[in-house]
Amino acid sequence: MTDHADKYNDPRAKITGRGILMGVFVAVLGVAGAFGSIYLRRTQLEKTTNFFGPNTITALQLSDHLSMRPAAGAAWQPVELTATPGLGHLRKALLEETHYDWDSATDQSVSVAGGVPAEQCVRLRFEDPTGKRVPTIELDLDLSGGWIGPADGTKCVRVLPRVQGALKFQLELLRNVKQNSYDLRSDE
Repeated sequence: MTDHADKYNDPRAKITGRGILMGVFVAVLGVAGAFGSIYLRRTQLEKTTNFFGPNTITALQLSDHLSMRPAAGAAWQPVELTATPGLGHLRKALLEETHYDWDSATDQSVSVAGGVPAEQCVRLRFEDPTGKRVPTIELDLDLSGGWIGPADGTKCVRVLPRVQGALKFQLELLRNVKQNSYDLRSDE
């Protein structure tokens, strides 16, 4: 076998200062682009943390179990949402502070602010029985008006119209899905 030294020692290939600078520039541009992308894509949590509190934010981020329950008097059964596809989008929609109209925040319950009966509201329950990192957190949502707040009825805020439509579509879709888990099968 031959060594092909001519391929590795081509006198026409020269490493110049300009070539090194171009390589360094491309590397710096790549690193700056990566950090910029991370910074711009991070979820902004300052206002949502101030409004909902750190326990609710932690529950939205880390809870093991998520269920959707009817508010008082509604005629549908609770739906277990744990491990349902798309929950990451739901969590992101509820966490991101730019998804809310903060000027609409009020010290009323979701049903009072939205002007709807409590049975038209949806309650999301976030639980962490395995890790026990946060207590059980419940949020009420008025899907027709876009109001969201703690289930204790102390305050609420409105989500932006584009987020309201997405939340309404996703939660109504999930509410109408039939549970097919082993525990809920019938003997038929």
